[in-house]
Amino acid sequence: MHRSVTSTRHQPLPRPVTVLLAATTTIAVALGITTLGAQTAHSAPPAAGTTPAVGAAPDPDGINGFRTIGYFPGWVPPSGGYQVADLERTGAVDDLTHLNYAFGNVTSDLICDISDAVGPEGPEGDPNADYLRLVPKNQSVDGVADRADQPLAGNLNQLRKLKERHPDLKILISLGGWTWSDHFSDAVATPENRTRLVESCVDLWIRGNLPVYGAQGGDGVAAGIFDGIDIDWEWPGADGEHPSPRPTEDAANFLSFMEELRGALDVEEAETGHDYLISGFAPAGWAPRTNGGWVDPRLAAVVDYVNVQGYDYHGTWVPDRTGHQGNLHKYYWPDSTGEYANWDLAADDLLAAYRSAGYRGDQVNLGLAAYGQGWSGVTSPVPGSPATAGLGTRTYAELRSLGTEYYDADAGAAYRWDGDQWFSLDTPRSVTDKAEWVAVNGYGGGFIWDITGDYRNELAGALAGTLRAATPGPLATPSGAAPWYSTGVYTAGDVVVHDGVEFAAAWWTRGQEPGATPYGPWVPTGTTTPVVTPPACAPAWSADAVYTTGDVVSRAGVNHVALWWTRGQAPGTDTWGPWDASRPCT
Repeated sequence: MHRSVTSTRHQPLPRPVTVLLAATTTIAVALGITTLGAQTAHSAPPAAGTTPAVGAAPDPDGINGFRTIGYFPGWVPPSGGYQVADLERTGAVDDLTHLNYAFGNVTSDLICDISDAVGPEGPEGDPNADYLRLVPKNQSVDGVADRADQPLAGNLNQLRKLKERHPDLKILISLGGWTWSDHFSDAVATPENRTRLVESCVDLWIRGNLPVYGAQGGDGVAAGIFDGIDIDWEWPGADGEHPSPRPTEDAANFLSFMEELRGALDVEEAETGHDYLISGFAPAGWAPRTNGGWVDPRLAAVVDYVNVQGYDYHGTWVPDRTGHQGNLHKYYWPDSTGEYANWDLAADDLLAAYRSAGYRGDQVNLGLAAYGQGWSGVTSPVPGSPATAGLGTRTYAELRSLGTEYYDADAGAAYRWDGDQWFSLDTPRSVTDKAEWVAVNGYGGGFIWDITGDYRNELAGALAGTLRAATPGPLATPSGAAPWYSTGVYTAGDVVVHDGVEFAAAWWTRGQEPGATPYGPWVPTGTTTPVVTPPACAPAWSADAVYTTGDVVSRAGVNHVALWWTRGQAPGTDTWGPWDASRPCT
């Protein structure tokens, strides 16, 4: 669930705790669960062989044809925590194609507004965080402090600066969330309400006409920041934080609203020449999926893509039993007789369900959690073991060194256990496996809720690094030339495609990005190689196998050739490593 009330500021890492006993490790191994060692120092797969620099944002075709999306919560505390500027300081901005600013509210007036009023359910907006707060220079993207007389300050001004430095980054406003979805149902209940809501959302977030508070706000002051609108209504046709007032009417009203919003953005596109996106945070649960209109082909025809919930399949609302919150595949409870855990929820089936409903594969992105669901009083590492209490959630940054990391390869899920506390979370290992699965199955990419829980950029780095090394995604420009890979070895005459442009190697090269400098080894060909049938994929790489010079393996839809003896070093992760990336395979 996307929540808009709990701060996700980063905190000092927990003190290392005692690792588990050998006996419990033996139990885990017997059940097919991998223990990855205590206090693991994760390092994400490297990017495309270059050091990220200002202006190195992903190209319009995404990262190797994939989307990588990060949600950024607007309630970052002014006293500290992850700021917009940290997206650049950590390198995360170079691993993201899209950034969703969360959240905008549909207020009790049934419009998009940034209000300082406090309604029956709490604050109706946060103008201070959005555009009133004067950001000091040490928290500013460009190192320049906000002035009291400037009309745009706060997070929105920092997003504007970030966009200026990374013009290919797409920024969307995300409307709703767990606590700001209460008024959606009323706001779309009639044609008049829908028209009023659409006009207010476009006027506020796309045209940038902000309410005036003192020196801040005014017409057009936030124009050009947002490239679209992400709808995070939790949930039409089903209960969210509160029950829907009209569950049987929501789906039809939601679809009509989305169609009208698409029409309004099309009008803006015609006037400005700028393409505007519509996306949605799509639910995992059966009831909101089927009763809310999310699997209606009308919605697939309107949205550019959906971000499918890949987490909160299980959590501390079940306080007496651990379990995976974001399993890629179905798994069984340990004490069951053929009963799948988590009400049969698994990410692979969910994404397939959306595709079957009429979405193209490139329209569907998989969600990843930068936080964990936790329990205490847990005496076994096995998922589904008894617990004495739920601990709620903690950020990945807080949990990355807790106890020992385990990986359940059958379920495609990671977790950590210290002999008492047990947390289900995504880690670089699980993100890498999920990203490989996304790539070989032709989906659009992945997204992270939320990016501030990963202030070392380990999860976004793993997502982007894996997709860079994978077979090209569905957004890539078709070409018969092989994509450039940072781990590939190229000699004079080799032709690659990079950022939609074909290049020929003038001499031996490895790790030098085409187009990065006019004086490098790569020369634009000015031609397009006809599309050809890819070769068959070699046997999949195995971390346990020994490979020698000339051996060929595949990983994430790409064949790799061993340059020398190697074991345990994944292809596509080290520019100067033992593997030469060949070309995509099928």
